[in-house]
Amino acid sequence: MAESNAMSSRILRTIESIIKNDHELQEFTIIPTEDNTKNKSPVLYLEHNLGLESWCIKHVYQYACSVLFEHKLQLSRRKVPYSEMEKLNQFLIGAILINPDVGTFWNMKRELVERDVLKVEDELNFSKIVLSHKSKSNEAFAYRRWLLSRVLDKMATNNLEVPLNILQTEFSVADMASLKSPNNYHSWNHRIWCMENIGSHYNNVSHIVFSELSYSQEWINNHISEHAGYHYRQYLIKLVKEHKKIVTLFESFYNFVVKTLLNTTNDGDCGNLLTYLLGKPNRTRLLEETCSYVNYISILLYDFVVLVDKLNKVFPEHEALFSHRKFLAYHLLKVPCDYHGIEFKTKLDQDKGLHVIDGKNITESDAVINVKSDCESDRWPKLFKVSPSKSEIYNLYGIVSNCEKNFASQNYSVLQLAKYRKWLAHVVGFE
Repeated sequence: MAESNAMSSRILRTIESIIKNDHELQEFTIIPTEDNTKNKSPVLYLEHNLGLESWCIKHVYQYACSVLFEHKLQLSRRKVPYSEMEKLNQFLIGAILINPDVGTFWNMKRELVERDVLKVEDELNFSKIVLSHKSKSNEAFAYRRWLLSRVLDKMATNNLEVPLNILQTEFSVADMASLKSPNNYHSWNHRIWCMENIGSHYNNVSHIVFSELSYSQEWINNHISEHAGYHYRQYLIKLVKEHKKIVTLFESFYNFVVKTLLNTTNDGDCGNLLTYLLGKPNRTRLLEETCSYVNYISILLYDFVVLVDKLNKVFPEHEALFSHRKFLAYHLLKVPCDYHGIEFKTKLDQDKGLHVIDGKNITESDAVINVKSDCESDRWPKLFKVSPSKSEIYNLYGIVSNCEKNFASQNYSVLQLAKYRKWLAHVVGFE
């Protein structure tokens, strides 16, 4: 046991030294090996990459845990001397790299940061290395957000501007984690958190959102089946409508609607486009609000007519694409009511917000995604249909309905298309 502990201590010191001295460290990994046949150090370090042979994992982890749990209570009571706290981090690094899902270890890290034993910048680098190995570690992302919150609070206290490179760094970390693990909702949720808590500090929010829309489109084109990427794009689309600082007109989306979809000349007056699509507003709107609606509708229409439609033809059986198409259709049909301040009344609303199918209560939000798996459902009730006086009288409704009827009338046999036809008929209410 003493020999094993001595070996583990040397390994932990080596790992800590590499992480402290190499600020360009890119990745950590555990290398599968049966035993220490070559009688050499199991720590491998090459070109800013760190590896640890698997044969020693059990010994190192048990040793680190025994030390950490022995000091856990004393640390929380602040009875550990400063010099001992510095050494404690050595064990925390090893334990977290091997198993980053233990919240206790991260909380001990927080204690050390709060007592200025560890620097925030170093800990951000460390959490990135952890995510290079365990890209779905929610504890690592949570710790990273905690560190960033401290940075933002300190800047706010000192009236300092938040540098743009902070947001760019977080996007790169989230991108790295998303690429390593399919449908990594932890990385996409971290990206959303960064947009809401870091992006909100910048005056050029419009530019950031437009850049992220381009990024998400490229991601979707290359990851057709990953629902997480679509969810992030839907978040961005809603953000365009709701964020008060996004007042710049997204010309590429606007020009697509005006020139390509409607085939009219661009007079530069976005208010005229809204009037054509949604009718005359019932009150005077500020230019910023008008731009927000134009951006929102233009992006929805672009995704509806171009992005999803093209991908559906190439990848007709991918459920994630059809889910995004439902999102687009639902919000395009709902926007006239929002614009005119009319409640979006549905069949579900008339039934006090609930409808029962096969003994299950279905809410309005469920109606956007709910489709029964079999294809024989002429007996289905129409879950919602907006009255003609509210939505069908607007040109936007005509664009959506014609597009969907043409899409649904395709004669090739695909399960997802059959399910989507049912959704159009029984949920949206298209004949």
